[in-house]
Amino acid sequence: MPNNSPNFQKFSGRRREIILLQNLLQRDTRNDLIGLVVSGDFGVGRSTLLGEFRSVARNQQCTVVDLQLNGVGGTWGRCRVAAPDGSSETKILAEPLADIVGVIAETSRLSPVLVTADDVYRADGDSLRTLHVALEKCVPLPVVVAVSVQRGLPPRAPSELAKLVHGMEQMALEGLSEQETADLARSILRQRIPSGYATSCHRLTAGNPFMLAELLCWASESDASTREELTLLKAPVLPRLREAVARRLDLLDPALLPVATMIAVASDSGPDTLPLIAKLSGTTLEETLIATDQLIRLGFIAGDGSLALRHPLLAKALAGGVTDMARNAIHLRSASYLHQRGAAIQRIAQHLVASSVRSDDAWPSEILLKAAYDAARNGDHDTALAFTEHAGRTTIGEQHLKAALLACDIHLSKGWEPGVDLTLASLRELQSEHARVQLLDKLDVILHTTAPDPTTRARLLATVRTTLAGSSLALWDRLHNIVHQLGSTTVERTMDQLGDHVTNEADTTAGEPVAAAHLRAVRAFRAFCLHLAGQDDGEAVRQARNVLDEYRQTPTTPVMGAPAALAVLAHNGFYEEAEARAQALGHGNALLRPDCAMLLVQATIALGQNRVDSARSSLEQLLDALPSATAQPVPLRLRAIGLLAELLAEQGDSERAWTLLKRHGCADELAPGWLYLDILLARAGLRAAAGDLDGSARDLKELLDRARTAGVHPTRMDSWRRHGVTRLWQCGMVAEAGDAAAEQLQMAQRADRPRELGRALRTQAQVSDGLHAERLLLKAIDLLRGDEAAVFDLALAQADRGALLLRLGEPERAIPALVEAVALARSGGRHPLAQQATALLAATDVHPSPEPPLRGLLTLTERERQIFLMATQGTSNSRIAKILKITRRTVELHLSSAYRKLDIAGRRDFPELLSVPGVRPMLEVGWVARVQPSALRPSPT
Repeated sequence: MPNNSPNFQKFSGRRREIILLQNLLQRDTRNDLIGLVVSGDFGVGRSTLLGEFRSVARNQQCTVVDLQLNGVGGTWGRCRVAAPDGSSETKILAEPLADIVGVIAETSRLSPVLVTADDVYRADGDSLRTLHVALEKCVPLPVVVAVSVQRGLPPRAPSELAKLVHGMEQMALEGLSEQETADLARSILRQRIPSGYATSCHRLTAGNPFMLAELLCWASESDASTREELTLLKAPVLPRLREAVARRLDLLDPALLPVATMIAVASDSGPDTLPLIAKLSGTTLEETLIATDQLIRLGFIAGDGSLALRHPLLAKALAGGVTDMARNAIHLRSASYLHQRGAAIQRIAQHLVASSVRSDDAWPSEILLKAAYDAARNGDHDTALAFTEHAGRTTIGEQHLKAALLACDIHLSKGWEPGVDLTLASLRELQSEHARVQLLDKLDVILHTTAPDPTTRARLLATVRTTLAGSSLALWDRLHNIVHQLGSTTVERTMDQLGDHVTNEADTTAGEPVAAAHLRAVRAFRAFCLHLAGQDDGEAVRQARNVLDEYRQTPTTPVMGAPAALAVLAHNGFYEEAEARAQALGHGNALLRPDCAMLLVQATIALGQNRVDSARSSLEQLLDALPSATAQPVPLRLRAIGLLAELLAEQGDSERAWTLLKRHGCADELAPGWLYLDILLARAGLRAAAGDLDGSARDLKELLDRARTAGVHPTRMDSWRRHGVTRLWQCGMVAEAGDAAAEQLQMAQRADRPRELGRALRTQAQVSDGLHAERLLLKAIDLLRGDEAAVFDLALAQADRGALLLRLGEPERAIPALVEAVALARSGGRHPLAQQATALLAATDVHPSPEPPLRGLLTLTERERQIFLMATQGTSNSRIAKILKITRRTVELHLSSAYRKLDIAGRRDFPELLSVPGVRPMLEVGWVARVQPSALRPSPT
């Protein structure tokens, strides 16, 4: 770390290196020379660390002799001697060999000596030989030597340097850690740093202390240290850093700086990047290869073949030294060169976007569209539109349509009105059915995700109706209205409207055949409504598959059709099939914005497969993508809120679940419609968990009333099939719970899916009693076990079985089930369920005569359980020690502790112990709740 930075305050980090030096100072030096070679890349802090070594040595009552070599003609500079009492003097080395030996001999009589010499790789052969001989003469004396060299630079006298450092310990310095970066930031800025600040600094500099100091000094001067968003910290251009690196590189090889600068500006990576850099830097390919190798050895470029500067801060500094016009020229030349070489479209487009001067060359449409897409993703809408307009002027057919669709998306990113206006204008301009289907797809997404007020919606649909009059898509506005009203009307009415609308491809409207894409969307929603009504699940699945097969063959179905068909598969338990078909279909033509409908499908599939992190990510991304405020409820948002609130509750984050509901106005009275069913179920669970069973019952009653009015069966909700019957039973709605369990069982039997049948049997057990309930749970567990996607359902079933066995007075049989429930719930992040099973385990200790081995197993530590299990499997103590990489004595201590807790004498008691019901499952699953024996005893209340 440079001590010449204006705001540099003190040495930070390098604790491990300091400890190593302290250990060296305490070693016996009478028989051999003790030396340390400190090496590292440019700016890594070699000189600063030697300075800190000198301070540490003086604090340990050592004298420091710092030799300053100039390495010219064998002559020496000066020798600075610093005593432990703080006094110091500088001596001229007239006779280097004699003077060095004399100084060390004289000072070593009073205290141990640390000899330091910085940058010895610069010294010539005579200087290094003199130093080597002098140090050998001082071997019997209490002397430790520390020298530094820069990694990657060739020494002036390689042979002599090798002899000098032979036998010395090596200390290769790397960048500071993130924690050391934070310490240095606080030292220089003299204040607390915002969250993530150290991470950003570390990323920009790769922990290089010199670059860190420059960055932090700049941050202090520009007030960037107080910005919580760290926006300024992401793009500083530091002239001092550029100048320091330029001076160093120019001294080594004039080709290094141009090559490094072109690497920084071009920021390109590919098989032909080196020839490109050679062309841009004005060097031959051979010179570029040599310069690149030197930059790698100096540590400026990572040696992983990526050909990128390791430090983003340095790349920014070097690129900042190039004028805007020169930078534009570099990127345009790069684009032309790569295009001539047939490089990937992504690389060419990257350079076109990076230039602020637009090229009017006849670029292929694929490159222009890719450039527009990249610019739009970076938020540069004007540049993106310039590329789409260029592509629109020079393309026809499919590429022209892609340009129009991308332009619509870019305008939508800028605002609702310009996006809608351009989409309608393109709808009037493009006459082909294929193009219009794509534009209507986009318009449908706009209306369903922004939910404009009724007047605006009606005006927009009237414009579409006029534009499409007499065409094969003339019925589109009517279909859109039917789908739009689905959440606020009955399923039966929607089915009737869809049936009256069009029934097959032979139907005509105003003498024109109805578009095939339009008909597929109708059939997709008919399948979805058939599924919601619970009339014929098999037929709903069959129709959904047919639509998806057609979509795959002709991918032009409006987006409102495909997700509905995929939802039918997912809600009927065909998660793997739905996932595979969704991947095959892609994401429609939502080029810039996330496809919200597909995100909801992905979340539903992930929940069904117990991939909670993936589900949560999709739901949060969906909510972020939707407008924050709309005139009308957005169905996709309502579904996402309900599913995410339920998931948060399952993970024990009830506070965040309530915050989510309140933020979207779903914590109190709700608007009419069945789209709120997921929200009501999540609310009922949150209220029940808080002890508000009356409030929970009100939400459940409202849910059933809304479902009944709309003709929707709650069993079509994945979360209802897990929690619906349980919550009804908790709230005393016994009759409703029985009806719901029977309906779920009938649905599962028709679907004939093991996972769904296992869920249904578990819910049926909840409304049953005694041995019949246990038989149902055992069947459910058999069906669910082995299915990775059913881990949560298996945990619920085992927890239910444990609770049931406790009620039946069989705590010994309950313990293994509850232990497995805890383990499964914890592994899936379902903490409330794990806590409930833990509480039930505590209740097992109330029984007057529980099995002592079971009680003892609960007190084993994880290490004791692991070693004891291996011992019961016949593994010897020596073998256990070798496998776990611990000593045999440690194994014996853990086994002795386990024997004491289990009240057995040793291995000969294993057969009798393992014959006790529940012992083996508890050993194999493990007790992850980790409670103390006292915690297993319930309180008097």
